[in-house]
This record gives sequence, structure tokens and C-alpha cells, in this order.
Amino acid sequence: MHWNRINFLTEKFFRNACSEAEKQELALWIKENPDDQLSLILENAWDNFDTEIKMPEHSSDRILNTIFPEKEATIAYEYSQEADISSRQLWAKIAVAAALIMAIGIYWWSGIREKNKMAMKNIPSTLVADLPPGGNKAILTLGDGSNIILDSAGNGNLASQGNTNITKSGTGQLIYKSNNTAAEAVVFNTVTTPKGGQYHIVLPDGSKVWLNAASSLRFPTAFIGKERRVEITGEVYFEVAHNTKMPFIVKTGETEVAVLGTHFNVMAYADEKVMKTTLMEGSVKISRSGKSAMLAPGQQARLTSSSENIRVLDHVDTDKEMAWKTGYFQFEDDNLESIMRQVSRWYDVDIAYEGNASREHFTGRLPRNANVSKVLKILSLSGVKFRIEGKSIIVTP
Repeated sequence: MHWNRINFLTEKFFRNACSEAEKQELALWIKENPDDQLSLILENAWDNFDTEIKMPEHSSDRILNTIFPEKEATIAYEYSQEADISSRQLWAKIAVAAALIMAIGIYWWSGIREKNKMAMKNIPSTLVADLPPGGNKAILTLGDGSNIILDSAGNGNLASQGNTNITKSGTGQLIYKSNNTAAEAVVFNTVTTPKGGQYHIVLPDGSKVWLNAASSLRFPTAFIGKERRVEITGEVYFEVAHNTKMPFIVKTGETEVAVLGTHFNVMAYADEKVMKTTLMEGSVKISRSGKSAMLAPGQQARLTSSSENIRVLDHVDTDKEMAWKTGYFQFEDDNLESIMRQVSRWYDVDIAYEGNASREHFTGRLPRNANVSKVLKILSLSGVKFRIEGKSIIVTP
């Protein structure tokens, strides 16, 4: 078949414009052509196709199983998780090839498997070392300064603080509930998640709070007075119980977020240059240094330490901002250093660079319940090299 004809059919396929006869023609060519010709035609198709390729979940799962063959016991896990990280290098081309072959019903994987094996040879053998993902881990500091390690504490009643009982549910929630006696002096508690930890809390007013890794929440064990005020560090998601008579105020550093009842996420890690507040429902008011801004659902406020201005973005990708809570890493043209900061917090590891960090940018999503080796293997397909030494990951561009 003439080269121009194959290019024409491939580009037409990616526009979803192929007839059944043209799909069969293309399938036959894929079956019979040498691997090097297939590689060239797919690379050419990729270079001329400037829209992100969307694949069904089962297709992306099959790609991952093809690239990283697992034992039978883990195949079900792979098929239940979406993992479709891509870059404009090898992984993207493999994904294009797999999408093309699978979408037309052709499963002659021998050539693709050999290419993947060659790609995997470039991944350092030191990735045999591995680290597990984070989980429900936190420390509760009571008003008297005593600590309770929540991940090892039994379910049921943990303590009483003033007129509030503290219990741990069977699903790992920390629940504060008033015992309906007269309010006493305000007592403050703090929940702190370590690197590699996350936790879910139900506050005395019924508000629900989720802490990401390396975060903290300080709050009163009973809300009295004219406002409900809490303080945070790190990243925290709130579903605030509505109360028009008692606004809910979140303080982080010099910034305050005031609401009556709404769903929003605050990311304010000390090692991140930008603090982000993202609104899912309701409305919030962001205030700092005498300046303020109101957010509507789908908007995000961004603040930096170098400026007092509050920048408001419209139509942000709220799925990306909430990915950590739903069990994923999600990247959108993110650079390697920002991704490795997330890896550091979730896997409780230190990150070191030999030479300058890669300028590669990544887009995609990976499950947070995977071991770190799986994340690094996929990132390695862009050409970046990693090795694990104890509790450190060394990055070599």
C-alpha cells in the first residue's frame, strides 16, 4: 500500500471519519507491515494530530497492562483504575499506537510489546526498590497537649473535651459531637497529617473536613459566639454546614476565607509558590492585607507571597484540584518539580536532583493507591531517570 494512502487513512482514523472498509484496510496494513514502518507512520500521525487523544478507560488500562505486565492477582486492580499519564514523547506514541490498534479491533501486540520492552530497558534497575502509598494517618492533639495517634487508635470513644465527645468511626472518621450540656471554656484541638497521611474529620457543627498529606487543622471543640473559626496549613477540603448566623472562617497565614455554608478546597503548602482556594459550591470571600475577592463556583483565587493582589481565575478544572481527595494524582501541563513535590508528600520521601531538573511537562492521571515505583516507571517513559535510595528519590534528567 502506498505510503501517502496510509498517512491519509491514519489521519482520517483520528478524526473518527474512517468507513468500515477503510478501517479494515488500515487493520490489514497494521497486521502485515514491518515494525519500523508502523513506528514511523504512528509518529507522523501523532505529530500532525494536535488534539489530546481521549481513550476509553478500558483502553488506557489495557495499555498499562501491556507496558507493565503484572501477575494475575493484580490485573483486576489495573482494570479498575484509570492511569493515562502522557507526554509528547514515547508514552504518548505508545498510547497512540495502542488506541489505533485496539479501536479497530486488531490485537497483534508483538511489535508494540517489543517496543515497550526496549523502552523499559532505559528505566534504572534501582526501581526494584519500592515504597507504598500513603493512607489514613494523623495525630490528634488535645487541649492539654496530649497526643492520640489516630491510625493506631481503636474505634469508638477516644476522649471528651469540654462538652464534646470525640469518637473514631469504623470507616476512620474522627467525629466531634456535643453532649448537649452547657458550653464551657473553649478548648482547641489540632489534627495533623504527616507526609504519607490523610484524614477525614466531622466538626462539632457537622461540617466535614478532609486533610491531605502534611497538613493540619486547628479548631475549637465547640463553636460558640458569632463565628466558626479554624486555622489550617497544607491542603484541606471543606464541606461547611450552613449557618447564616455564624460564618465559617478558615485562616491560613495572613489569608482568611469566609463562608456561610459551601464546598471549597484550600491549598497553602509552604513549599508551593501559589496559594489556591477553589470553590465547588456556594460562595466564599477571600481576604488578605485589606483586599478581598468573592468567588463563584468554578472560580479559583490565587495568592503569592510576593504580591498582595488576589488573582481570580474562571472555569478552573475542579476535577484536577479535587483529584487528591478522590484518590488520584492529576496533572495538566505540570512540570516535573511540582509533580515530585506531590510525590514527596504522599510517599513520605525526600527528592534530590542530580543536575538540572527536566523541563518536560506532563498531563494525565494516576491512582494514588499505587506504589511509588509504578508512578516513577510511567514518568520515566519521558526520558527522566529515577533511583530509590532508602527514603529518597534521586532524579536524573
